[in-house]
Amino acid sequence: MYNNYCKYITTILNDNIEDLDFKSNQIYRVILEHVSKELGDEYLSVIQDKFSDIYNKNFSYITALCKINDYIGKPEIYQFDNFTKCSPSNLRYILHSLLILSYMDKNKLNDIDIIEIGGGYGGLCFYLYKLSHMFNININTYTIYDLPKPLLLQKKYLNYYNITNVNFNYISDTENLKNGSFLISNYAFSEIPIVLQNIYSKNIINPYTSYGFLCWNHIDVYNFVDNKNITVEPEVPLTGNNNKYVYYSPL
Repeated sequence: MYNNYCKYITTILNDNIEDLDFKSNQIYRVILEHVSKELGDEYLSVIQDKFSDIYNKNFSYITALCKINDYIGKPEIYQFDNFTKCSPSNLRYILHSLLILSYMDKNKLNDIDIIEIGGGYGGLCFYLYKLSHMFNININTYTIYDLPKPLLLQKKYLNYYNITNVNFNYISDTENLKNGSFLISNYAFSEIPIVLQNIYSKNIINPYTSYGFLCWNHIDVYNFVDNKNITVEPEVPLTGNNNKYVYYSPL
């Protein structure tokens, strides 16, 4: 599955970014960009309820971001009632970004270095940068860990939107990491083989991160990080039978 995904990405890396249609390509959508319209409605409902103040005050800005993100990749788009016409994936990225930023704000993490395991095409990174000012949070550095070909697509996408202080690392790279970083991994960490999870825990998560947020699926939550308070909550909306939101912080 991931081999086909990476092979497809290889075929588009040299194309003009404005001509790319990966968000509607069936090979790519096995891995990403497969949020349904119905699930998008649920994400929007949670955003409107849980983050009503931010949503109402920044409605025009948030809907504009959806159109900016949808400009690349030719996604399938739908009209959402009392919102805008966009890809449902935007609503997942927006909700997850707001959950992450509100957790940072709760812990007074106003200047932050972020490490993301599994970066997609860079969509979560895009939204975190674009929404962070709403919480008075400054992102100092952002490091994405992924497979080599997806990293190249992320770089192409984020450079297009002038998000340039991002490091693109493979699993063996630890250069430029900052102590006390914030870990993000939305579905990727819990899906990769346990041997890779152990490498990330030993070489990256434990030595370099103090806080984290993960969307967890596929396996039961376990103590993947040492000497931290781990909080587990049900994923809302629930997208898999045992999916969780996993937060951690220093003891």
